Amino acid sequence: MEYGIGIGGPLTMVGPMAKMVEDAGFESCWAAETTNTAFVAAAAAISATDRIKVGTAIALAFPRSPTITAMTAWDLDELSGGRFICGLGSQVKRVNENRFSVPFEHPAPKLKEYAQVMRTVWAANRGDDVVHEGRFYNVTMPSFHGQPQPDRRDVPIYFAAVGPVMSRVCGAVADGLIGHPIASPKYLREVVRPAIEEGASEAGRKPGECNLTASPMISISDDVDLARREVKLQIAFYATTRTYKQILELHGRGHIIGDLREAFAAKDKERMTSLIDDGLCDAIAIAGTASDVKDRIREWEGVCDRAMVSGPWYGPGPGRVMENYQALVEVFGRRN
Repeated sequence: MEYGIGIGGPLTMVGPMAKMVEDAGFESCWAAETTNTAFVAAAAAISATDRIKVGTAIALAFPRSPTITAMTAWDLDELSGGRFICGLGSQVKRVNENRFSVPFEHPAPKLKEYAQVMRTVWAANRGDDVVHEGRFYNVTMPSFHGQPQPDRRDVPIYFAAVGPVMSRVCGAVADGLIGHPIASPKYLREVVRPAIEEGASEAGRKPGECNLTASPMISISDDVDLARREVKLQIAFYATTRTYKQILELHGRGHIIGDLREAFAAKDKERMTSLIDDGLCDAIAIAGTASDVKDRIREWEGVCDRAMVSGPWYGPGPGRVMENYQALVEVFGRRN
């Protein structure tokens, strides 16, 4: 199992942060898309590093043309010397429509076709005579037909997925699946992996062609109670969203969702935390001392190909977030 870690914050800090985690021995680092674009952050990370893989986890697909995304990914792959991973996600209906003013329709088949368009663009850039005419996208001029670049590769495409439908799409067309921090080893093993295998089989692919990158939520502190409160609150925050209902139901906790939403609406973080019992906490997240988390991460081995370690952010102040991040680097980095 490889180890990756997120990078972010002010753009002036992204490059030094990426260099730090590269020097610590991480296999990959990943830029998120929240206030800033993930692609610019990835470019900053690439420019500051030499060896580490750099990915987006995730960039939003539907607000962008798949041709623009393909062009951007190829640029970053060239800039990195073949180290870039293009991680994409559908996001939810409200964000697509209310923030980006784009329609939200049939996200799984649309994202599947999105990957097909991107690969059509890259094939055209290599000199192939190809077009894409599909249900959602029609790209009949995928390249300006400049000087062909026959030796360039397809950039790995990863999709963020939670449920079995999008996981099957990953198995069918993606090079990787990025799991959510609330997706437990049990959920990945019993729901996500079988769906990847099903999608791969239907597409005539091998399941191993789709990397499974998990995102275990980890809080490290000598104050074990503090670490556990932090991950419990983060689990509670995520669990208020309907998207993750199936995960809670798998662990027999579907009944707490209504109470969690009421507590969240009342801004009652203590109540939110109290609704996450120790069993659910330990099933989903890892909290404790450095020694504790080194032992507990073994539960993810054999379930995923890569663990993109991350810490809770809903609740802890900036100082504590950075303290935990530094602990993650120390515990999971593999220095050369």
